[in-house]
Amino acid sequence: ISAGGWRTARVAAKSRWRKPTVIRFGTSIAGATGFVLMFGLGVALDRDWGRITLTATIAALAFGLLAHWWMTLWLISLRSAQQEQARQQAVQMKEAAKEAAIENDVEPASEAPVS
Repeated sequence: ISAGGWRTARVAAKSRWRKPTVIRFGTSIAGATGFVLMFGLGVALDRDWGRITLTATIAALAFGLLAHWWMTLWLISLRSAQQEQARQQAVQMKEAAKEAAIENDVEPASEAPVS
């Protein structure tokens, strides 16, 4: 294998494990939302700063993990639906081609001359 072959194999392996940008962005937004929500709630309830920070950090982790799980599930379902739709479209195209071939093969018989 040439050096270019190793490089492309390495890139393919790296991209296979790489999470889509939507998941990373959504996880970050959910974690930040959890942190801000719990931080604000802690300040509103007049808790001490150590407890507010700890609660907000745990909430950020929980919100982020939940969002990551949900978005992964959502994207897998979306990909599955797209693949199923493509399979159905391919089957429909094959059936249409088969019907067209049958119609083209069956030509009306010409009438035999009467003598």
